[in-house]
Amino acid sequence: MGIPRPANPAPPALSRRTLLRAGALGAAGLGIAALAGCASPAAASTDITFWHLMTGGDGERMNTIVNRVNRQLTGARVDQTVLAWGSPYYTKLAMASAGGRAPDLGIMHLSRLAGYAPGGLLDAWDFDRMGRYGVSKDSFTGPTWDRMRFDGDTFAIALDSHAFVRFFNPEIADKAGVLGPDGRLLPTTTIDEFIEQAEALRGATGKLGLSYGWLGDGSTMWRLFWTFYTQLGGAMSMTGRDFRFDKDPFITAVESMQKILSSKAVNRRSDGGFGFSAFTSGQTGEMLGGVWELTGLQGSKIPLDASPIPNLFGTKNQAAWGDSHAFVLPHQSDPDESRREKAYEAISLILKASFPWAGAGHTPAYQPIVEEERFTTLLPNAHYAETAGYLQYDPALPFAGSGSNWQNSFGQAIQGALLGTETAREAMSSFERITSSYAQHAV
Repeated sequence: MGIPRPANPAPPALSRRTLLRAGALGAAGLGIAALAGCASPAAASTDITFWHLMTGGDGERMNTIVNRVNRQLTGARVDQTVLAWGSPYYTKLAMASAGGRAPDLGIMHLSRLAGYAPGGLLDAWDFDRMGRYGVSKDSFTGPTWDRMRFDGDTFAIALDSHAFVRFFNPEIADKAGVLGPDGRLLPTTTIDEFIEQAEALRGATGKLGLSYGWLGDGSTMWRLFWTFYTQLGGAMSMTGRDFRFDKDPFITAVESMQKILSSKAVNRRSDGGFGFSAFTSGQTGEMLGGVWELTGLQGSKIPLDASPIPNLFGTKNQAAWGDSHAFVLPHQSDPDESRREKAYEAISLILKASFPWAGAGHTPAYQPIVEEERFTTLLPNAHYAETAGYLQYDPALPFAGSGSNWQNSFGQAIQGALLGTETAREAMSSFERITSSYAQHAV
């Protein structure tokens, strides 16, 4: 059960420290009153207020699921408020919790949990209570369950997992002689083999072999780095203000990225737009990207399949960068228990209705959905769904996670190395200096 806490501690003071923990450094000009137009608790209403950041295709799928749930939910309905993705969303969520104007439910990335749970910005979920609705620890994979928890309590309930994977064109792969009899890419177990396969794909396209839209995007650089770094057994942690990481895996991971980007199969100066268009126009045979790219890739009508990024270092640490959208209970100092009970029921119904969420490329976190026959035949999703079993979330640091400034800073630290103007060791020194500065201001 973890360290006992008051059931509903008083909301934390809206201090610089609280906002920093929530990744809200840019919030200086945003007051609590600005949130009134977004949502408010509406204590006498049966509406369950739900803030999220789903737009576009994700927003349409969430709306489909919520509408279905509202037909099942008795005596209440889920009322959605969609806010802008990134730091503005997390800033508003933090300030609403700290200022006593929190919604009943919110969405956040599990990678951001360490910036919220310690500061009292979230209320813990009671899984005995959730169990009454058929949702338990066994409903999730081990990595996801572990990351839903902080300091012995469960502060988030995952909706999905979304990993960094390897998309490929099976027709080009077949022409290049790297497609196995099962229709999947032939296995590669080293960086050299991985590059050789990309070179074979380049021979088939006459242009490039591998798309990777990393240039200028710290988050994309981070995702491939973290995949390699954790395959190598690397970890990152913080004790007090002391940031720690493993230096040998760091250097090896960056040098491996340098080696790939030095290959003729890759355009070293490719950004995301170029990487996507090169792959969808058949100028390259494979693309590294997040599973959320799936709908756009399918829309291009190219032959398409996908697989996890292989372990290339001879270790037993199968690993892939990933994250999860997750439901949280933003802190309320005096929650209406009948409304909160309906929030529990609503989340259980959303999880059980989450198959359409796979249409966005995500793997539903609720395992009974993944085990259904209709999901096992859903391609290419089923070909990378295994990543949920070894997903590597960002390190549990208060300043880390999706959409964080720290990911952008990581990109600034290593971009010179990836462009070939600095060594991996120089990039590591920059990273250590920058991250130590974050750590000094985070506690």
